[in-house]
Amino acid sequence: MPAMLFLFTFLFACLSDGGQATGASLTKVRISYSSRSNSVTPFYLAVQKGFFAEEGMDVELIQVNPRLGATAVLNGDLDFTTTFGSTLRGIIGGFPIKFVAVSVRKSEHFLVARPEIKDLKDLKGKRLVVSTLFGTDQRAAEEILRAKGFPIGYVKPIALGEAPVRTQALKSGIVESAAVSSPFDLTLKAEGYRILGGPQDIEFALPTSGLAVANKLLQQNPQMVKRTIRAMMKAHRYVFENKKEVTPQMTRYLNQTADVAERSYDLLVISLSKNGEITDQEWDMLTEKKKTPDEVRNFTLLREVQNELKIR
Repeated sequence: MPAMLFLFTFLFACLSDGGQATGASLTKVRISYSSRSNSVTPFYLAVQKGFFAEEGMDVELIQVNPRLGATAVLNGDLDFTTTFGSTLRGIIGGFPIKFVAVSVRKSEHFLVARPEIKDLKDLKGKRLVVSTLFGTDQRAAEEILRAKGFPIGYVKPIALGEAPVRTQALKSGIVESAAVSSPFDLTLKAEGYRILGGPQDIEFALPTSGLAVANKLLQQNPQMVKRTIRAMMKAHRYVFENKKEVTPQMTRYLNQTADVAERSYDLLVISLSKNGEITDQEWDMLTEKKKTPDEVRNFTLLREVQNELKIR
């Protein structure tokens, strides 16, 4: 595994609530995410609450630059990536990868500007910091602008990586605006930065995380893929049904105060997909019909899991 590929790695012990499974009995599975944010919460919980262990898996969650996640899946360095926007672009470009589930179906990003920026008109030609060019956060910012009557290209995107780096770039004046998700918007607002738009301005599905796998692995080991989907969907159900248990986890995992974690939870349940899907019409919007839905997603195993877990 190339050392430069992985920016940050953390491994949690996969223990089920009902008991402990020995490491020797578990299948090692590597899943990447692009940024430590609310969108990773279901996967974090699937590890912490033992949902992966229940499915016979010892899961390592690995932070990877979003531009590299899909390539690492193809190379076999990863089994899955949760990164959505960059992975979808790779699939459109010909990568033999499929999304087998959608986790967070709607962007949680906010468009935040420096205090001297009074409104969106002041952003014309100014710099917007994003995680990666043409990623989900950039598209979210552009959709916020479009919804308010401003064209694509109104701002100049600059890619600087994960949210803490983008936040610092905004504070230091390197850029005039940033696309960030909760809780960074709250932190910036408290310091006098302006929130110019958010999830409420985005009218259609714009996923920030899902579960993508190489076609080869999907064909060769569908049961492992199915078990991974099932653990993810158990975590989704847990999020929806256990606010009092989930918010303390978000406090620890994302280093949030209790009140910020509660607000982050409320945003998450609005954005999280209850059944792990988005519609074919929404896929068409995301791909601009450059690929058919069948070319970018395969929900066969997800629908088996939906039936088994009685998810509608």
